[in-house]
Amino acid sequence: MTPSIRKWMITACLSATCGLISVPASAQRSLPVVVTNGTGNPVPTAAQGTTNVAGTVSFAAGASVNVTNSLDSQNNPTPLATLEATQPYESFCNISFNGSATGFCMFAAIPSGKRLVIQEFDAGGEIEAGLKPIIVQLSPTGTRHWFPATFMGSAGGFDWFATNQATQLYANSGTMPGCFVDVSNNSSGVYFCQLSGFLVDVP
Repeated sequence: MTPSIRKWMITACLSATCGLISVPASAQRSLPVVVTNGTGNPVPTAAQGTTNVAGTVSFAAGASVNVTNSLDSQNNPTPLATLEATQPYESFCNISFNGSATGFCMFAAIPSGKRLVIQEFDAGGEIEAGLKPIIVQLSPTGTRHWFPATFMGSAGGFDWFATNQATQLYANSGTMPGCFVDVSNNSSGVYFCQLSGFLVDVP
């Protein structure tokens, strides 16, 4: 590069924002570049609007951000689950068939002003050898959801079955989710059911 051209480039960079620096080919490499607009905004600026961001956003200690809940079909704010660990929920109930082929038990009622998000349903029990679970059902809010039962083994004249399944179901404030189990014939066995998940605040 001739001295006159180099002098012209230096002068141009001093009078405006410089976006190009010429270096010998042997020394060229990729580096991050910080561009600062002057008062004349020589670098085009994007119009203000909404930007979708995917990933994790970190805030400095003490920082805050406003979050607006989207509205559902009835124009009510949709609950946000932000910190699951702050309101964990687990409940256990057990069934004694007592000579019947059908049994049920109820979980703890969902507190007022809360909605339960069910993340896992577990069930298991012992029934007389040769009998089988026909239905293992969870009813969180009047709806019915069926789960498979897996044969685990036999002991003392009883067969053992177990259910363990991740899920995502909901139980509304004030309701009592129920566990229902039907077996293939009358039984004196027992069955155990458990829910785990977390509670969210609702309007």
